[in-house]
Amino acid sequence: MSLVLPREEEVENMFSRILSSDQYCERLMDAFYDHLCDDKRTTDPDPHHFAEVLLGAYKNGDVSALLLELFNRSMFDLLKETYLIPKRFHGKNGENPVLLTDVDGNLLNDKADLVSRHEYKKFHEIYQAHHAAPRSKLYLADAYDLVRYYTSGMDICEKAENRERGILILYALPDTKKLGLTEAQAYDVIWSTFHDIQEEAYSAIVYYGQETGIRSGKSFDELGVLLPIHQFENKMLQHLSVIDGLVLSCREEMIKTAGSDSLEF
Repeated sequence: MSLVLPREEEVENMFSRILSSDQYCERLMDAFYDHLCDDKRTTDPDPHHFAEVLLGAYKNGDVSALLLELFNRSMFDLLKETYLIPKRFHGKNGENPVLLTDVDGNLLNDKADLVSRHEYKKFHEIYQAHHAAPRSKLYLADAYDLVRYYTSGMDICEKAENRERGILILYALPDTKKLGLTEAQAYDVIWSTFHDIQEEAYSAIVYYGQETGIRSGKSFDELGVLLPIHQFENKMLQHLSVIDGLVLSCREEMIKTAGSDSLEF
C-alpha cells in the first residue's frame, strides 16, 4: 500500500528547530492533546475504514495518515494550527486567504455584501494611514483553517473552518525556486522572520507562497501577514510598522544571496 499523503518535506525540515525549543514542543503537545479531548475528538463511523487507515499507516510509517484519521489533521496541518510554520499562500485568487479588496483598497464587486460598514471603514483608515513599504500592499481579507478529512474509501477532501477577517499585508520576496530551493527550503529561509512576527503579534496569521506572484513576466515569492481586526483594531498601525521592519530585513538578506536583480522595485 502506498502512502495516503505525500511526504511533507516542509514539516520534516522543521523538526530539528522545533525540538530545539521547549516552547515549540509544548505548543505542539498542547495541540495534540487538545484534539484527544472529547470536544474535538472525531470518530470514524466505518470500522473497516478505520482499520484500513490504521494498518496502512503502521505498514508505511505514515504518521500523517494516522493523524488525519484521528484529528482531521495531517502533521503539516497540525504545525500550521500551532503557528509553528506559515500557512501556504496560493496567490491572490486563492481560496485562503480570500481577498475582499483590490490593490487600490476598493471592495471587490462580488465581495461587497460580505463586508460591514465598520470593517471597511477601519480597513480604509489603515490603508490611508499606513506608509506601505516598497513592493508591499494592504488588503482586507478572510483567513481560514483548511482542514483535510477522509470521505468514503480513502479519498481526502478539504474544507475551510474558523474564519478570521483581518488586514493582510502582502510582501514580494525574491524567487527562491530560481535559487534552486524547494518549498521546504524556502520555509527554512524565512523561519526566523516568521517567529519574530509571532513574537510581535502572536495571533497574526502568516502565509508564504513560492512563485505565487508575477510582475513584468517575472515570478516572485510572497509573504503575507494577516492581523485579525477584532484583535488588533486599536494597535494595527504599530504592529504593521514593526512587521514591515522584520520582513524588509529578511528580504534584504535574501537579496544579498540572490543578487540585486532578483527582485525589481
